[in-house]
Amino acid sequence: MRFSLTRHHRDDGLVTLALAGDVDMGAVDALVSALQDTLQTPDRIAVVVDLARVTFLDCAGIGALVVGRNTAVSRGHRYTVVNPQRQVRRVLELTGVFTALTGRHPQPAPETTRAARSRRSRRHRDDRRGAATPSTAGVDALPHG
Repeated sequence: MRFSLTRHHRDDGLVTLALAGDVDMGAVDALVSALQDTLQTPDRIAVVVDLARVTFLDCAGIGALVVGRNTAVSRGHRYTVVNPQRQVRRVLELTGVFTALTGRHPQPAPETTRAARSRRSRRHRDDRRGAATPSTAGVDALPHG
């Protein structure tokens, strides 16, 4: 999907950059330019980069978002990335920049059925072998009375 960017300024100093489409090498120059233009102001502003309509984000796009954040912070502006969709959010989490860009910690992924099944299977095997569970290990070794 073709990249587009819309900038909204509010009187209270909030600037929203709404991105749409693929944020890749072809889009990075436009994104970096918009971020630099936005962050040139001497006034304190809050920059919000809205990824709600972003369908793809590659390493070049991530780099542009991180550079924007670092520039904003060094100039005393607030900066946050909001509304990453599932696939984009996953990329931000895997690359380790999710918390720095969004100000939130990633939520743990729900436990998969396979992992739960594997744990049950392991417990079942241990029970058949007569292995002690952590809660009962060493009980017989304690002195009685």
